[in-house]
Amino acid sequence: MKNKVLAVLGLAAVVGFGACKGSTNTNTVMNTNTMVVSTPSPVTKTTETAMTDPNLKSKIEGALKAKGFTDVTVDTATTPATLRGTVAKGKMAEVMATAMEANGGKPVTNQVQEK
Repeated sequence: MKNKVLAVLGLAAVVGFGACKGSTNTNTVMNTNTMVVSTPSPVTKTTETAMTDPNLKSKIEGALKAKGFTDVTVDTATTPATLRGTVAKGKMAEVMATAMEANGGKPVTNQVQEK
């Protein structure tokens, strides 16, 4: 019986000393519920549209046909305008020069093939 009483008192003393220890433990983990909300970056909207001459296609095609390039088409839906079709060998430079001159000196995309 003495052993039981000593065991109970010993455990009570250990628990009591542990409770009186204070808050000197620096490794205390605090339960903090933090919610990180990411703010989306603003999307810059512009009202700019491609400023293309509505008559550009007919200008370029007219200039090309005047020089005899009837198999070349112009696509103004792209920026810069795109040339497509076929020309005789050695005439590629003349087609490009004619198209750029009709376009006001602005570049055009060349997808023309020599036959």
